[in-house]
Amino acid sequence: MTKEEQDEVYSVEMPLQLYFNTEEPVAIKDVADSLLAMEKLAKRLPIMLSQLSGVDIDRYELSVQRIESGSLIEALGMLVFLSTPEQRDALIKFLETHPMGKPLKYGLLTMLVLLLISDSYKLLTDFTKDDAPSIQGNHNTIINLTADQIDVPQETLEDALAYATGGNRKELVRAAMGVTKPIADHSNASLHVGDAGSNVAIPAEAMAEVPFDANLNAQEHDLPSQNVLLQIRALDRDKTDSGWWGVLPSVVGDKRLKIYFEDGVDIRAIAFRPEVHADVTVTYRADLNHATMVPKHITVSHIYPAERQ
Repeated sequence: MTKEEQDEVYSVEMPLQLYFNTEEPVAIKDVADSLLAMEKLAKRLPIMLSQLSGVDIDRYELSVQRIESGSLIEALGMLVFLSTPEQRDALIKFLETHPMGKPLKYGLLTMLVLLLISDSYKLLTDFTKDDAPSIQGNHNTIINLTADQIDVPQETLEDALAYATGGNRKELVRAAMGVTKPIADHSNASLHVGDAGSNVAIPAEAMAEVPFDANLNAQEHDLPSQNVLLQIRALDRDKTDSGWWGVLPSVVGDKRLKIYFEDGVDIRAIAFRPEVHADVTVTYRADLNHATMVPKHITVSHIYPAERQ
């Protein structure tokens, strides 16, 4: 490579425009917070773009082009930098070739942003255990519409999304919620790709299901089970609040958990039996970053009498 080629910058600029449909006033602070959150969310975009186009993105710069009031419009631009002219040409070819005629570069980034936001809402409601059928259904719709409009198989798009959303999911969810802060809890508000006429959107019924006040730190969830086998692995016959450990093979496998007893449970009924059938509640800790439920402890509410032979 010549010195002239080394000094030359190879870049492609792409627009990104979100339309926030609302009839309520939008606070200036919320717009500022939204733009800062977009900067954090945008870190995932070059990853998805590389996965979809096969072109390696060296770095990017995000800038604000304009902000329009009324129903809020955030119009931004992303400048992506490539290492060689061949990589730049390959990206341009990907962005400007489409069977429907309209170049991808005019809507691709915004569709990917909406997809990241939708996926974050799905992660959030899975974490909080909120009932969110509209978020789930609309997420599937966005995947289908985006895959169709950018002319890639749905599986390819889902793989790129999974790759981009790996790592710090808590940061991702916070960024997604921050981007939509201007219309958080607004009545009948929706979020669209480009403008109000776009059918690639998060509609009002899905936005209404987003728990914007959720605590993203680890949450606990209790799941009860009745008449299940409880195997005692350690015990203290004199105490009900310490020293007891056991396994629930049919509920959590072979993981050994601490056992607590509700008031009124007679521990004498279990003290000399290596295993019993009981009504129990397993307390789980939800971990957003790892998208898992980790069992913490068992609470016994009823012990069934031993069956006589």
